[in-house]
Amino acid sequence: MIKNMPKRYVNIKELSTYTSLPVKSLYEWASQGRIPSIKIGRRRLFDLKEIDSFMGSLKCSFNQQEKTANKILGDLHGNGI
Repeated sequence: MIKNMPKRYVNIKELSTYTSLPVKSLYEWASQGRIPSIKIGRRRLFDLKEIDSFMGSLKCSFNQQEKTANKILGDLHGNGI
């Protein structure tokens, strides 16, 4: 391997460290097709570029967070709490 070249494909344990997600969840999601992966024989690899894109698609926008907070606060005030 070329020195100082960033790694593009990682195994499940490396992906777990990279994303802070449990290995078990990653295995389940990969087998269900919920996250992008490459299966070569019994081995499953993950393209970090695709994982970054996937994780970015899960982000909530500020407006979504604000609407959720307003709904919770509105429900609390509306119920007299």
